[in-house]
Amino acid sequence: RDLSYYKTSEGKSIKENRLIRSGHLHTINENDIKTLKKHNVKIIVDFRSEHEFVNKADVRIDGVTYLNFPALPKKELASTGKNSDSNLLDLVSEEKGGKKMLLSTYRNLFLTEEGTLAYKNFFKVVSENKEGAILWHCSQGKDRAGMAAFLLEYALGLSMEDMIEDYLYTNVAMEKVIARLTPVVLKQSNNNHSLLPHLRDVFTAQMDYLNAAIQTINETYGSIENYLINTLEVDIEKLKENYLI
Repeated sequence: RDLSYYKTSEGKSIKENRLIRSGHLHTINENDIKTLKKHNVKIIVDFRSEHEFVNKADVRIDGVTYLNFPALPKKELASTGKNSDSNLLDLVSEEKGGKKMLLSTYRNLFLTEEGTLAYKNFFKVVSENKEGAILWHCSQGKDRAGMAAFLLEYALGLSMEDMIEDYLYTNVAMEKVIARLTPVVLKQSNNNHSLLPHLRDVFTAQMDYLNAAIQTINETYGSIENYLINTLEVDIEKLKENYLI
């Protein structure tokens, strides 16, 4: 979705067809490609792991630059990044999956070298792009890509209320995913309905996850602004000049 429907706290708007967040692109069709071209997408940033982008590679579009910035260590794939139907029980088990795993994922985005490098590279690309749209995604578009959107929106000056709204809006789309996966989980678990809340924990954006990320940033770097400027080396004023009107 295009972030241009949000205004900053100073009343400025994000330019249309410049900043777009998305879920995976490995199953897009010709109509989807036409939509991306309509939005003038020129750069696609993929936050997925090497295993993910090799096995579920983005459908390639002529004239588009593809960049891969894995945001998590190889040993810790994001939960929604390994969501093949065959391993759903691992994702939603009380021992391995569910909320516990997602909380760990959100913290590690800001505690690992991989997360720091991924977001640093992302902001470098965003800052240097002068025309056309940048689209970024992970698997479902809510965790690794969702936090990239949150950080970018913070740098551009959106209110916390709007940033939270954008983060949670992903859940509208995720209801279709949960509906599709529910019978798969029940079949694999011999009709164990107690796993369904864990399925929802894995495939939704939740304030507990966002709060865990914000807390980790504040405790580790002092503030979100410090993290952006001192760790990711973001030139906030340059970003605003490039993307706000």
